[in-house]
Amino acid sequence: MIRIQQEPACTAVRNRALCTNFQVTFSVAAAGSVVDVECLGPCFPETACIFNVTDPATSESAVYRITLNSVTQNGTHQRWCYAVHVQGTLPLTGFAIQLCETPPMIPTGSVTRNGIITPFSVDSQPLLGGKMGILFTEGVTQSNGTVFYCFDLIGTFGQTPRDVAVLGGTVSSINEGCQPGPACPCPVPKNP
Repeated sequence: MIRIQQEPACTAVRNRALCTNFQVTFSVAAAGSVVDVECLGPCFPETACIFNVTDPATSESAVYRITLNSVTQNGTHQRWCYAVHVQGTLPLTGFAIQLCETPPMIPTGSVTRNGIITPFSVDSQPLLGGKMGILFTEGVTQSNGTVFYCFDLIGTFGQTPRDVAVLGGTVSSINEGCQPGPACPCPVPKNP
């Protein structure tokens, strides 16, 4: 819709020209759509990988929740962060996330627990039934609240469902394909 409204006219004295001011109003209707979006993550439904664990030796029990929190790209490194929460009396003593059979390169000092460097190992993990994975060995208790475990990978990776395994007391449990993790094949970094 266009509306033109004439403002009071003026007369120019010098050239005897007639001056007129107009006020113009436009109304525009617009529609849009998003195209060609790349998933930087997390793009899977943000659902926790949930484990209900009871240790028969102590009768302690807990619910462990592990969720992909974020994936960020910083130059040649990609940072993966998982949120871990414990509800109950049985501490989470360790957990593992499946990786590629030929594991990606993890830069020294990039594996953290709440921003502080933490112990880990990348190997064939018994918790994962012998599959390759990253194992975090610094545990979580209910009093810790939500704890963030992060690690950098050299390269850029898509997301794929990955197995996650936990250890609470003497009990281990695996949940297949329950959280997004780095997809394979793992890219080989280029030499500069």
